[in-house]
Amino acid sequence: MKKLLIALLTLGMFNVALADDHSPTWRGVNMAENFAVQFEVCALKPGKALADVERLDARIKAIWAKLDIDLSFLRLSPMYSATMPGQPSTDYINLVMGNISALGAGWDAWLASSEGPKLLNDISKVADCRFKFGRGINKMIDTAALDSTDNRIMTMNWCAPKDGVSYEQLRAKHDSWLAASGDSFTAAAWNIVDPRQGAGTRQGKFMHLVSYTSASALMANENWIANGGGWKGVQDYLTSYADCEGESAWAAEYLVKASGS
Repeated sequence: MKKLLIALLTLGMFNVALADDHSPTWRGVNMAENFAVQFEVCALKPGKALADVERLDARIKAIWAKLDIDLSFLRLSPMYSATMPGQPSTDYINLVMGNISALGAGWDAWLASSEGPKLLNDISKVADCRFKFGRGINKMIDTAALDSTDNRIMTMNWCAPKDGVSYEQLRAKHDSWLAASGDSFTAAAWNIVDPRQGAGTRQGKFMHLVSYTSASALMANENWIANGGGWKGVQDYLTSYADCEGESAWAAEYLVKASGS
């Protein structure tokens, strides 16, 4: 059976049952604890392109190294976008992941530096960005798959519990689904994100954030859902447990990796 490191955690609105001191860590994050997930959701300004953003990446890397910020930083570009023609678009997302305390220390160091605020100002000339902070809860991780490549495709699906369904029932459903279907699940990691700061209309909802190491792995999961019986679990979940907006897929590239990688 695929090695699944399952943390028996409730969703973010409930107290978390922490594992012992031998809990698994990956890239500096204890997988049995809530961790920081920060999204910087960005729309390019008129006349600007992603290449204009990428020209600033060397400065980002240099500042992170100088300030010794121990977090992972990924750039997400839309692959299968939930945005329909005529709707406002998200052109890219900067995703930061790591220990919650490390994120706080990183922000303090960034804002106290001379370079950090100046770079934020220069980025604002290229794109309009909004920061969102959430708590990540690990449900499953295949560290061997993640360590084998830095290629990432990440899917996001915002959901809300159906009327009368508690978060404890959702947690139990997630765990039972994983126990029954883990062998067929081709993802390398599955996290649930509980939005906190900047949540807006997402308050009270949660996100399934799933990582794959290739498009082939993503489509293997789609094939299992379509032709291997996986649709039954999806249908049961959407009928009885949660109302979801539908998945979007993003190609992700590491700009910075946390220590331990």
